[in-house]
Amino acid sequence: MKPLFKNSVIVILLFGTAIYLPYCKKEAIPPVVKTSTVSVIFQTSALTGGTVTDDGNAVVTEYGICWSISPNPTISTNKKNVGTGIGSFTISLNGLNANTKYYVRAYAISSVGISYGNEITFLTMPEPITMPEPEIGQKADFPGGPRFGLKGFSIGTKLYLGLGYDYDTNPVNDFWEWDQASNMWTRKADFPGNAQDGAVCFSIGTRGYIGTGAYYNYPGTTNEFWEYNPETNSWTQKASLPTTPSRGSATGFSIGSKGYIGTGWKSGTQGSYYSDFWEWDQDTNVWTRKADFPGNARSAAVGFSIGSKGYIGTGCSDWGNQDSYYRDFWEWNQATNVWTKKADFPGIGRVAAVGFSIGSKGYIGTGNNNGQDPYFYQDFWEWDQITNTWTKSADFLGGPRTEAVGVSFGTKGYIGTGIGYDPNILQDFWEYIP
Repeated sequence: MKPLFKNSVIVILLFGTAIYLPYCKKEAIPPVVKTSTVSVIFQTSALTGGTVTDDGNAVVTEYGICWSISPNPTISTNKKNVGTGIGSFTISLNGLNANTKYYVRAYAISSVGISYGNEITFLTMPEPITMPEPEIGQKADFPGGPRFGLKGFSIGTKLYLGLGYDYDTNPVNDFWEWDQASNMWTRKADFPGNAQDGAVCFSIGTRGYIGTGAYYNYPGTTNEFWEYNPETNSWTQKASLPTTPSRGSATGFSIGSKGYIGTGWKSGTQGSYYSDFWEWDQDTNVWTRKADFPGNARSAAVGFSIGSKGYIGTGCSDWGNQDSYYRDFWEWNQATNVWTKKADFPGIGRVAAVGFSIGSKGYIGTGNNNGQDPYFYQDFWEWDQITNTWTKSADFLGGPRTEAVGVSFGTKGYIGTGIGYDPNILQDFWEYIP
């Protein structure tokens, strides 16, 4: 920003009288910059960024990210310069070491000096481990290639999966149908909306729905809500979720002719999350706010329904804080609009797990916790609605992973794709029979 005033003297003639008014120069101060949360963490790379919120009345000539394996990194350690001026930016850090804790800060430089943002820590993925040979239960690989952040729903005896990011972290909007009887995949009409990751998916009757979520222009999100008709292989946009700002990594489920979306991270904010909960009516295409989720506000939680009850559990409100990975598990009663706390999930608190229901049982497994070692999981747990008890089931045969997709229909569940150890990005697809 250029100075508003120059040192000068202005002469004003008023009724023949000269009046001298000295102008003052507004003092420049160092710029203000914030660091964004680190995401998409691999063995040797990670995605982060920041926002220059104020230039301090002096032109910002350089901004970017600096990082180190020690606290309080500066531009004298490692840095990556992105641009000038003010605004938000995203950076991919490359050439990192596996299984190493890093400290990152955004920085901004002007003629006044250099400023640093808040410090964020993260742990890169460990070295690859040997995976088991394919076992009984594995189905045809997802044909869209290695993928994480895949989303989907079931209609009849078909699964519909799409979106996410490919091996090179490019956003993808393709959409695929899997037939349970033939174990064959068929490509369908591409998803026309903006979401590519962190969307909510569910089905109501013969229609499938995808809503909210993030798109690649991080930290962009959308509140769009789309309906898929498998009979015509077509998409129709419905009423958007009526909240501001929009959100990503929310959770949801359907009960009868109603769909539900809640929680998630708020777009354009640093560490701010939702705890609200919304109902969408298929008949009227209208959203109605219901009782807020009573647990801590969070993102990347698990959601599913059993009968007339909905369930939300796990998730996180600060990916860099070990105490912010949750294990609590809540039941919502559609008839009374009341939340009730149930038995905590007995596994390690986590994000980006899979969850679905089969009959009167709920299932949660896989996921990650950045503060644990190892932090990718393959454990799988069953919750009994009648007894409110958890039982450990057989570990997921596909190996540890996060950002996988999990869907069920009939008496079977399905898990596939995601981020694993070796290879990093997966495309396998598995069937689970309780």
